[in-house]
Amino acid sequence: MAKWEDKDPKWIVQDRQDGSNVNGWHWEEKNQLGWSKQKLEELLVGLLVDMSAVQGNAKVTALKDLKGEALLTTRKGRKRFAMYDLTVTLTWQGSWVEDDKKQVTGEIIIGEFASANDPDEYEWSVTAEGTGTAQDKLKDHVNTLREPVFDKLQRYVTALNSLI
Repeated sequence: MAKWEDKDPKWIVQDRQDGSNVNGWHWEEKNQLGWSKQKLEELLVGLLVDMSAVQGNAKVTALKDLKGEALLTTRKGRKRFAMYDLTVTLTWQGSWVEDDKKQVTGEIIIGEFASANDPDEYEWSVTAEGTGTAQDKLKDHVNTLREPVFDKLQRYVTALNSLI
């Protein structure tokens, strides 16, 4: 074997144009981030907060951001599985009747949404723009979306796994 300083070309790995991953023998990955964004929008946008119309209303209005990765992987041409590690940012909007139907907006951020984590390990935070009674009350009500959103996330996982 050649010494490192000799830099013998026969021992240096090179990228070759004629090289290939025959039959996907090692790892093959397909990016599913675009599909994931579309599927999560379909599942989450329009989700309503369960509250009395006398109090007000609130709903998820958009998938603001989706960061991370979602992949379908193949190992040695046979073993297939889905991997994802995402941070989902949703926007919500609502109004509070007792405060002259004041319009309030905010965000829901779900972090640590990953194939290696259980739902109880996902991070969940709700914010509201501004301060006041309407913001506080609506933020509390939007927090009740945690379980319905996590249920929708599990539907996403099922759909992603069905692509395999």
